Amino acid sequence: MHPASIGNIVYNQLDLAPCTAAASVELLKETGLDLKGLEVVVVGHSEIVGKPIAFLLMSEGATVTVCHHMTRSVAAHARRADALFVAVGKPRLIKADMVKPGACVIDIGINSEIGPDGESRIVGDVDTESVKEVASWITPVPGGVGPLTVAILLRNTMVALNRQRALYRATYGVADKLAAE
Repeated sequence: MHPASIGNIVYNQLDLAPCTAAASVELLKETGLDLKGLEVVVVGHSEIVGKPIAFLLMSEGATVTVCHHMTRSVAAHARRADALFVAVGKPRLIKADMVKPGACVIDIGINSEIGPDGESRIVGDVDTESVKEVASWITPVPGGVGPLTVAILLRNTMVALNRQRALYRATYGVADKLAAE
């Protein structure tokens, strides 16, 4: 992320949005929920995930609350959410009692923990086993946001390539040899 990138998001120039944030929002869109007026809570306010998610969702008409380490009652905010995004790097922070029944939960966290068997495993910021009993939709960790993040990275690469080609053509007034191939 760069200050110009954040500025682009604020001004709804979204074709090169941050990959993880864009992937997370795309997953929410796939639920079929109408984002206009949707009550969304983002737990985590990093410059590369939390804040961009908030801006992307606001551009879709969602009502967004962003929680962070100084928020007084994350649980109270989270329980209001129709859609809950979590990206704080704390394993299993969000429990079932913090989630509104029927909410959509997007777990962006990725943490390593040692299980009772002594084996290391990857878990999210959401206690998936308890939350899946309450939520209508929840992303798995691993295998949820991560693979779509890679797809968004590839999409952004093609957008950037096409921008460079257009700039080259406009600057030099000639066809790009690569475009002909």
